[in-house]
Amino acid sequence: MRDNEENGVLHSGRLFQQYSVDEFIKVETQRLDFASFNQDLFRIDVLQGLLDILRLGKREASKIGKQNFLPTSFTGGPRDMRQRYMDAIALVQHFGKPDIFLTITCNPSWPEIKEHLLPTDETQNRPDLISRVFRAKVEEMKTDILKRSIFGKVAAFMYSIEFQKRGLPHAHFLVILTDDYKLLTPEAYDKFVCAELPDPDTYSYLHKLVVKHMMHGPCGHLNPTNLCMKRNECKFKYPKSFADETTKGKNSYPIYRRRNTGKSVKVRKQFLDNSWVVPYNPYLLCKYNCHINVEVCSDIKVVKYIYKYIYKGHDKISFGLHEDNANIQINEIKEYQSARWVSPPEAMWRLFAFPISEMTPSVYHLPLHLDGLQFVSFKKTNTIDSIVKNPMIKKTMLT
Repeated sequence: MRDNEENGVLHSGRLFQQYSVDEFIKVETQRLDFASFNQDLFRIDVLQGLLDILRLGKREASKIGKQNFLPTSFTGGPRDMRQRYMDAIALVQHFGKPDIFLTITCNPSWPEIKEHLLPTDETQNRPDLISRVFRAKVEEMKTDILKRSIFGKVAAFMYSIEFQKRGLPHAHFLVILTDDYKLLTPEAYDKFVCAELPDPDTYSYLHKLVVKHMMHGPCGHLNPTNLCMKRNECKFKYPKSFADETTKGKNSYPIYRRRNTGKSVKVRKQFLDNSWVVPYNPYLLCKYNCHINVEVCSDIKVVKYIYKYIYKGHDKISFGLHEDNANIQINEIKEYQSARWVSPPEAMWRLFAFPISEMTPSVYHLPLHLDGLQFVSFKKTNTIDSIVKNPMIKKTMLT
């Protein structure tokens, strides 16, 4: 933010939300056009398939290869998302199951955001400010986990930013700890995760934050119309059962200690007790002052669910009907474009070129193929003879 500079665009309310989305769509359309007009750069087929086509008498390369598809290099495309998922699975295979699953949500009331707003501004109308501040918080969280080792020494870690259709961005972190720091007992879970209301006299600040950020609902019979209600029950299974001590659960997550102390707090016109508290880490909650859900992953089954959740791709829906004809060309670029939902914070995040996911350590892809089944890239102006006779196609990283 620059002092003494009047920038009308930034303070034009909901128009600025629309403007930021329009600008990003221009940029993304240019990237999609590049993929669309340069399919030659991405035209690939299996070598053995080329030899078969040659035997059948076809000569021009323009008739073969995958046509109109989105390359892996296009951020956010289906291939890019699938590759990130495969990278994540490779880390899990090597380092073991994740230990901590952490979700941090942007808080529109952070002082870093409030101090730069004019009296006439609303937080949601400044997606540029939201993106920059949230990015700074995510970087600080990375430092806490990797360098300050708040959970212990980290073997591998990844995060992904998720943007809702309406609302502010949030980040999902997955942390895999080294063998010396693995969380194996309920006592270890209690060191990092708490699911109870703190004592308001001893920990007044923490108590205030838990009431503000970490109380679920109310839902169920207290509020049947809440967003989390599916088929007349809460999809997150609130309110939880009381438990005198933390135990290992049968499924993915442990059963955290929630004692029936009889104390309750008034949240959104209802009185809620410990059974409504979302699991949190007291240190992180006090430091970041926002909704931070911290869970211990205690089962390998949770891995698939978490990665599927993180890398599920963008919000989109479209459908069409066409006859069952093998000659119909599928245009992945049009499919991607026709059903893309972009929210203002995502538009600004991508315009600032902030990454939508990162992982440590990085994963290197090694091509694996049977004899003669490596993928070969070529231009449509080539003849198949010249492609097959090129000595370089026999040389792959594997051979």
